[in-house]
Amino acid sequence: MDYGYALTRAWKITWKYKILWIFGILASCGSNGNNGGSSNTNSSQDLSQMPPELIAFGDKALNFLSQPAVIIGLVIFVLLVITLTVFLNTIGRIGLISGTYKAEAGAEKLTFGELFKEGTSRFWKFFGMNFLVSLPFIIIIIGLVGAGIFTAISAESAAGAEEFLAGFIPAVCIIFCCLFLFALLFGMIVQQAQNAMIIEERGISESLIRGWEVFKTNLGHLILIGIILFIISAIAGVAIALPILIVVIPGMIAFVLDGAQSMQPLILMGLCIIAYLPVSLTAQGILTTYIQAVWTLFYLQITEQTPEIAKDDTIVEYA
Repeated sequence: MDYGYALTRAWKITWKYKILWIFGILASCGSNGNNGGSSNTNSSQDLSQMPPELIAFGDKALNFLSQPAVIIGLVIFVLLVITLTVFLNTIGRIGLISGTYKAEAGAEKLTFGELFKEGTSRFWKFFGMNFLVSLPFIIIIIGLVGAGIFTAISAESAAGAEEFLAGFIPAVCIIFCCLFLFALLFGMIVQQAQNAMIIEERGISESLIRGWEVFKTNLGHLILIGIILFIISAIAGVAIALPILIVVIPGMIAFVLDGAQSMQPLILMGLCIIAYLPVSLTAQGILTTYIQAVWTLFYLQITEQTPEIAKDDTIVEYA
């Protein structure tokens, strides 16, 4: 298995067909959690030391958000954002797989309209498969969290609730770790199924069966390329997030040391983050494009569908 070819060729495709960056940005929607800095207040900080304007603003905000109409509006807004995020993520992933395959097949140019049209035409089938495979994990997580909350609330005493949580939380952590490891392996199967659906134009059940067959017969190769891509993603992710950390950490320290008397550190921090956001999105789009290109090219290799490329990247013949 030529790992070097997949890794280097994916970068050539990523750099040459920059229209894929847009679909990389779309595909990264909802895929990475934003590690927003939590502003938990230390118990030694007295709220009375905060500026009266800030306290008054917080009270007004809480009163406004507690209104039923506002709550309903926020719920609707969140649902719309989730729907839009899922739509863009799905279109982006379809566009990346299709675009990488066409680039590897020798396409001189890729257009946004062409890839977006393919994404919309295959949206429901692609989304349906991913929703079906994600549903068991969602049910398990909701069930575990719900069971813990219900049992803690229905406990006869606070001591009983604390005793239950003392045993329940470690057990849930172990279960989540096991689910995480299982999800990583299962995600490889789904990745192969996604490639099969777009490249080989299979249905949902056929794609999942094909993904399992490819995973089963190439387990070692897939785990190795997965580890390589994980390392690349981790290094690139740290590099992308580093400028934000350089701004956020000093800003939060200055805000806390000043006793929350001045909002200038937070305002400056917010302006810097907004200015860096386009750079961050572009970098994340490039990274997502590259990672998906590697997976697609690797799928073509292990299923023996890779075109043989000459040194000048022109197609010679199909393997």
